[in-house]
Formats: sequence, C-alpha cells, structure tokens
Amino acid sequence: MAIERTLSIIKPDAVAKNLIGEIDSRFEKGGLRIIAAKMLHLTREQAEGFYAVDLPTNSLIGNG
Repeated sequence: MAIERTLSIIKPDAVAKNLIGEIDSRFEKGGLRIIAAKMLHLTREQAEGFYAVDLPTNSLIGNG
C-alpha cells in the first residue's frame, strides 16, 4: 500500500475554541498519524494561493 500525505488546516475559530486536541484526536481515531505540526498565520495572498485551484467556487475566501 502506498503512503499518502495530506495537509490539514485548522481554521482560526477552531483554534480560538481550543479544539486542536479534539481535531487531532479525530484524525488519530480515523487511522491517520500526525507526523508534523506547525502553527502560522496565513496572509490573504497565501490563502488565495492555497485555494487558487478552486477559487471560483470556494466560499471560504472573499467574504471579509
């Protein structure tokens, strides 16, 4: 079986509600293993670049 990796971004409202541990726990209960974690603040440009693939249909950006 091939090893796959993915990126997960926890939104600021979940961080503010101290839900990081719960989210990590759900990943692990689902059979995923967290191999690295990093907290940072994305600029608008970084967020737009990240979502550039589906920006025309993405409702997460542009309402602020």
